[in-house]
Amino acid sequence: MFDDALLQFAAGARDDLGFLLLAAADTVVTATLAEVAAQGHPQIRRVHVPVFMHLEPAGATISTLADRAGVTRQAMTGVVRELEGLGYVSATPDPTDRRARRVTLTALGAEYCGAATLVSERMTAQWAERLGGDAIDRLRDQLRSLAAPAPTEG
Repeated sequence: MFDDALLQFAAGARDDLGFLLLAAADTVVTATLAEVAAQGHPQIRRVHVPVFMHLEPAGATISTLADRAGVTRQAMTGVVRELEGLGYVSATPDPTDRRARRVTLTALGAEYCGAATLVSERMTAQWAERLGGDAIDRLRDQLRSLAAPAPTEG
C-alpha cells in the first residue's frame, strides 16, 4: 500500500547528503570499533561511543551527556552504568549537585580513547591517500561549516 513511498524514499536516499554523511560516519564507527576490539576492548559497542564523544576532561553529568547525545537521561544512565561496570568510566556524586552523578574517565577508558584516536588518525591518513590531503582539509572545513549552527538573520 505504501510501497511507492518507500521506494521513492530509498531512491532519494542514495544521493541524499545527510544519508551519505551518516553512511560515512557509520563506516568510521564500525571500523574503529572492530579495530579497537581487536586491541583489547571488545566490550565497547556503538551505544557507548556518545559517552566518550561528549565527556570532558573534568567529567560531565549524566544529564549533560544525555543532552549532548540527544537521548533521555534514563537511556544515558543505563549506558553509563554499563560502562562503569566494564571499568571504562566512574560515576560519583557531583560535588556541586549531590542529586547529579558526575561521569569521569578511568585509566581503562583513557586507554580505549587513545586506541580509538590512533585508529581514527590512521583512517584519515588512508582517506588522504585516496582523495588527496588538500581534499581532506577542504572536506573537514566544509563539514565544520555544515555542522555549525546556521547564522540567524537579524
